[in-house]
Amino acid sequence: MKLTCFGEALIDLLPGQHGAFLPIVGGAPANAAVGFAKLGGTAEFLGGLATDGFAQQIRSTLDSYGVSTMHCPTIAQTNTALAVVTLDENNERQFSFYRNQTADLMVNAADFAPFQWPEAGVFHFCSNTLTTSDIRQTHMALLEQAFRHHQLISFDVNLRLALWPDVSQLSANIEACFKYSDILKFSLEELECLCQTANTTTQQYCHWLFALGVKLILISNGQHPVQLLTKKQQIEIATPTVQVTDTTGAGDSLISGFLFYLAKLNVHKTNLVDDIDKLEQAAKFAVKCGAHTCTQLGVMQALPTLEHVS
Repeated sequence: MKLTCFGEALIDLLPGQHGAFLPIVGGAPANAAVGFAKLGGTAEFLGGLATDGFAQQIRSTLDSYGVSTMHCPTIAQTNTALAVVTLDENNERQFSFYRNQTADLMVNAADFAPFQWPEAGVFHFCSNTLTTSDIRQTHMALLEQAFRHHQLISFDVNLRLALWPDVSQLSANIEACFKYSDILKFSLEELECLCQTANTTTQQYCHWLFALGVKLILISNGQHPVQLLTKKQQIEIATPTVQVTDTTGAGDSLISGFLFYLAKLNVHKTNLVDDIDKLEQAAKFAVKCGAHTCTQLGVMQALPTLEHVS
């Protein structure tokens, strides 16, 4: 099964020595594609790339990890989005974004017309391509195409409030994607944010998601156990104790590991929740992937290979 990730590829400016910042290729969908490929899967990234120097760094970095960028359009006279990452006393991330009319926001569905959907594939995306009307239109067009082509659809909410010019649209835009989604991944904080807006509990919200057709929900909560929910069952997966260096990308590592293991087990859209034991195996593998990433600085270079987590 091939993984197709749509969204933003950007430059994370990570804290280095003596107050300097290191330009590292990032963006949650791009990270997920790399995580899947490093474990041994086949992955492609779809997203707009700029004409600046950072764009070549993005393309060459993804190519070096085996992620195809052959259908990424180059958007003329645009820049690459930047995310300045700082770490607090608990090594938790704080983000400042520079993302105004950047290449990742300037693509339309026609730019991806040459792309051919795989016969058996996974389509993965996040919420950062729902933040403004133009990119949301592109996002929804590709999501509807993926749905029509029977892709296993994975949505990591990956909520970044600073990217939303109008937070009053946040819940509606995110929730419009749920009816197409088979797998949802939240942090507990993200889920509680949506529940607060909906004036409901997390349990009631998850019941509503399953009624929409969502088949599986993953909820992460830092070092606390990851929750795996289906319509009929709930399992908690303990996270290993590790020496945390940087939590950047841990969620991307978790979801890419989970999707890779499902692909390895040949779990498709039609049989996703048939075997809870397989889902639990996939979640345990995913938790090991996320934990490994936390032990190193950065994201893509910190994502595990299969050797690291076997």
